[in-house]
Amino acid sequence: MRRHWILGLLLLLLVQMGRAEGLKMREVFKQMPDSLLPYLSENNRLDFIDFIDSKMKAEVKNRLGVTSEMTVLTDSTLSIRMSEALQIDMLLLRTVETADAGSSEIICLIETFGADSLSLESTVRFFTSSWQLLNEPPSISVSDQNTISSKKVQTILKRDDEILKKN
Repeated sequence: MRRHWILGLLLLLLVQMGRAEGLKMREVFKQMPDSLLPYLSENNRLDFIDFIDSKMKAEVKNRLGVTSEMTVLTDSTLSIRMSEALQIDMLLLRTVETADAGSSEIICLIETFGADSLSLESTVRFFTSSWQLLNEPPSISVSDQNTISSKKVQTILKRDDEILKKN
């Protein structure tokens, strides 16, 4: 009886580990509620993934009739240029492990708005892996904090580079 109990506990532990390691950005993006990115339909999101998988340029016409382009899709990151004035970056992060609660994966959504590099503004929101908004910023590692900061800076620098290339 004791063997069965230990075996069951090990099996449960393996299933939990598999879930944590199995969470990938493409699945998170597929399950994203339409209300969080009203520009894109579910079909647009699926088309992005199909185009990236086919090694094609991942462009779709969004609901406003403007072309949006997915520029990055990895297991833990995603970047979409929604329009000339909106850049979306998403990151899968792990919370810092605490004594009373283990670590868990969260989604960081960075939206950068602005028409030129002087007027860009980023908002950062955090969600659970099932897209529930977190009211308080989670405890994340310093390296993840730096990654979030660099995404904001990268967006500004990319826009500056584009302006310089046009001149």
